[in-house]
Amino acid sequence: MKEIVERAVPELHQGWFFYVNPVLLSGHSQTAYTAINKFEKVDLVHYKRRIVTVESDKRFYEVDGHKLKYDQWEGESTFAVDYVVPESASDPDHTRFQPSTQTRPLPPRTEYLDPDAEQALLDDDSKPLIIALHGLSGGSYESYIRAVLSQITTEPYGFDAMVINARGCANHTLSSPQLFNGLWTNDIRYLINEHIKSKWPNKRIYLIGFSLGGAILSNYLGQEGDDVYHMIKGAAVLGTPWDFPDSSIQLRESIIGNNVYSPAMCQNLVRLLNDHAEDPILKNHPQVIEYRNQPADFKLLILKDFDDFFTSRQFGFNNADEYYRCASPVQRLHKIRVPTVIISSKDDPITGYRTLPYSAVKINPYTFLVTTTIGGHLGWFKATGGRYYPEAVAKLFCELDTNWTVDPKSVPDKELPIDLNKVTWKYDRIVYGM
Repeated sequence: MKEIVERAVPELHQGWFFYVNPVLLSGHSQTAYTAINKFEKVDLVHYKRRIVTVESDKRFYEVDGHKLKYDQWEGESTFAVDYVVPESASDPDHTRFQPSTQTRPLPPRTEYLDPDAEQALLDDDSKPLIIALHGLSGGSYESYIRAVLSQITTEPYGFDAMVINARGCANHTLSSPQLFNGLWTNDIRYLINEHIKSKWPNKRIYLIGFSLGGAILSNYLGQEGDDVYHMIKGAAVLGTPWDFPDSSIQLRESIIGNNVYSPAMCQNLVRLLNDHAEDPILKNHPQVIEYRNQPADFKLLILKDFDDFFTSRQFGFNNADEYYRCASPVQRLHKIRVPTVIISSKDDPITGYRTLPYSAVKINPYTFLVTTTIGGHLGWFKATGGRYYPEAVAKLFCELDTNWTVDPKSVPDKELPIDLNKVTWKYDRIVYGM
């Protein structure tokens, strides 16, 4: 990875620099500019939305004789996938394809997809596909996603592209009582295993995740490990919190983090919850009933408050701290077997810098870490107004797609990290040599 970057993507190599916007000289200003400015006049990506239903009878993994299901909701679950399309594909009568489960207006430049037209969207196997995962309570409309997709889908790159929206996000109407979780990897797994793999089996896939979407992506790739789908050729992870407990502490220790960032993220989630609280599928959920009946009892002031009461309990954890420990992607980074570049800014006020995965990347030849001194959280704004990373990511994926293939069998075991679950750690005990 280091040689590839040095030769073909100098923007990601040590010593590269870009001229920062002169009024955005700190991580806080870069982050604030990302949050406040919606960038509605640039990167005007157009989408067609497909609502994917998670079939109840599908199983994806067998362990100890138990076949794991994609979720517990017995075929009720849906999530929204937005395909990038040209503006000329606009259809003023697209609502005739609107599923009955969906009641909310779509985000800007997004229309419902004609199911009969879906196959043709990605039928050109010569064009690789990039799948993007957004951050907390975001969606395909986010400017940090559009900045990449608007570049990589045009010449000279010409990728196909889509965004997978977390349940309830980007104006998706919930059909199962489940909200955002940084450890929930089964929707991207279902999309690839049960949808893309069957419809476009020869499609080369590249993945990109932003912030908590990057955590989900890293957790997914680490969970898949050696069994990762062979058509996934590369990945990029930007602005991701690697150690959730430490990032949570850093947010609370910082005056701005505790009084601005964390409350803002909490209120985004509260707003998402309130938007769906009257949905029939969610209104009868125990936590939602308690919250609606006695809202004064809930002091949802910072992100951890929300994760303590809603996110953790909804997925079977006792509290936010337990959820944070289990969801931290740094503990799965050593299992990734897809060429993956990580881009983080050392002045990121959301994720912090203390737990950037230097040691994990050092022992895994599939990964490569890029740090910048300025960039904030998903900012990286240049003096010219654009962002630093879109061209770098596009060049990296194009280089991997054009000139490289991965042969996992060619990597000696001694060059890979030890898999603790196979050698060192079982039954919640050290078993090494025993």
